[in-house]
Amino acid sequence: MEHAIESTAAPDGQRNSSTNTDSNRVIITKRAIFDALYSLMEERDFSKISVGDILERSGVSRTTFYRCFQDKYDVVNWSFKRFKEINPQFKGEYHSFATSLRVQLDYLARHQRYFAQALRYKGQNSLREAMYDVNEEYLLQCWREAMGPVDPDYPVRAAAQFTAAGMSEVLARWVTDGCAEAPDEVIRALCKLVPPQLMELLY
Repeated sequence: MEHAIESTAAPDGQRNSSTNTDSNRVIITKRAIFDALYSLMEERDFSKISVGDILERSGVSRTTFYRCFQDKYDVVNWSFKRFKEINPQFKGEYHSFATSLRVQLDYLARHQRYFAQALRYKGQNSLREAMYDVNEEYLLQCWREAMGPVDPDYPVRAAAQFTAAGMSEVLARWVTDGCAEAPDEVIRALCKLVPPQLMELLY
């Protein structure tokens, strides 16, 4: 089953569940763990799945699992963060907030049931936290691309945090509500809510 998880290679042996810089060997292992969790979540609620269930389904040892991930929530967060490498250097493709946002919306909608289950968990290491981190970092990356290697001042950081928090919560509710609204409707609404000074600076 294809779940649209992409691979990015790095020196062999490097492991980091929060980034896309793993070796091919580690990516293969993480993918096996993710595939096991994904298939389990088609059969039962996320809250009823244990690490032991994932190990049994994937054939991965407990030691190997914990070399790759902290827990089952980390598996979900890793799969979300790999939805697309949105990087300011690719502005020829992601030329606006709307087009970069669509990549995330399309990915979430394609795997709505999987992500909806995960989003119901609101504790430590939650997907909601991961979504916020990804969206804040994307906004700040865009700022640095436009302004150079100078840290943004507080008003810019606050605007990015405000936008990332609101955007992540809107997307989380959209997914858990079944992606009822069309992506274009969500994008139009979010674009109107981004602080104008941030939108002008980034795009």
